[in-house]
Amino acid sequence: MEGPLLIINLVGRERDCFILHIMKKLVLFFCLFIPMLSWGQDRTSKRNILIITCHPDDWEIGMGGTAYLLKDKYQIHVIIDSDGELGNTWNTTGIPDPKIGDMRVKDSGKSGEYIHAINYFFKLPDSKVYATEDAVNKTIELLKKTDPAIVFIHWPVDKPDHAAASAIALMALSKTGMMYDREVYFFEVGKLNHFSPEVYVDISSVWKTKMELVKIHERLNDETFRKMAEDGDVYNGRSNHCSYAEGFIPLQPFSNIRNTNKILCSLLEL
Repeated sequence: MEGPLLIINLVGRERDCFILHIMKKLVLFFCLFIPMLSWGQDRTSKRNILIITCHPDDWEIGMGGTAYLLKDKYQIHVIIDSDGELGNTWNTTGIPDPKIGDMRVKDSGKSGEYIHAINYFFKLPDSKVYATEDAVNKTIELLKKTDPAIVFIHWPVDKPDHAAASAIALMALSKTGMMYDREVYFFEVGKLNHFSPEVYVDISSVWKTKMELVKIHERLNDETFRKMAEDGDVYNGRSNHCSYAEGFIPLQPFSNIRNTNKILCSLLEL
């Protein structure tokens, strides 16, 4: 009886070795393949950010550093309500100039490349931006299309065009219900009255890049925009105990009693 038993034991051992070999192969396969699959999903399922601005150069001056820090985590979309055909310091006539508008649109494309932005131009008349039904509906359409996790909008206590752009954004956010279930932040363009940031983002590591973004929109070697951005970033930096920072005000106040939905703040992770 020893002969047959020995054969059976040998067969059993070979079977166990074969099963163990297959299991090792499967473990190796999952260790290599699953991370690759997850990496691909992360890249294709990147959440969106929507920045709603009035003119070319607004987000660059107000939040260029923060946008640059967010570019690898999110796909950034930018609404620009007006082409800014009245220009800035280089247009002294006060007469809308389509060539200036075209130039500023082109500049928005250049600065947008830094953050891989997708731009949307609403072509509203410069200095005549209003919260019309058409402007609000266009914004609603893009909110639904992009389904953003985070939305940045103008602080409403500002010059009329910026205030109107803020009103357009708030009306669209309200009508879509996204006012209550998304992270929404106000940003400032230059130091504004009644703007007291509740969240700061340290942009010291990318401040030189922000200055490159701002410089794209300057003409005739005019450093007005860069000076405006620098003054604000230095001021906010002092409040945040760093060299340069950008400040934001969340639309919904931080509170542990307001409702059961916790208000997130992705900016604190930067």
